[in-house]
Amino acid sequence: MVKAKVTKKRRKNPHREKPRMCDPGMCDHCQYIGEGDFICDQDLSDPEGVLVVSDWEPTENYLKCKKGRRP
Repeated sequence: MVKAKVTKKRRKNPHREKPRMCDPGMCDHCQYIGEGDFICDQDLSDPEGVLVVSDWEPTENYLKCKKGRRP
């Protein structure tokens, strides 16, 4: 008699957050403003928002909202 190999299934961690990208489909704070430009409106110190993508290329503020949470 041959025994079947038992494997454990990985459970999804409910506390693990979704990966965040500066993309309106992935992040609620990202907004497309036209011509390949995106702004992030999460930073309340700047009421107009921060430019995170310019001409489809990430800027120095790309993923600023994610980096800001780390100590």
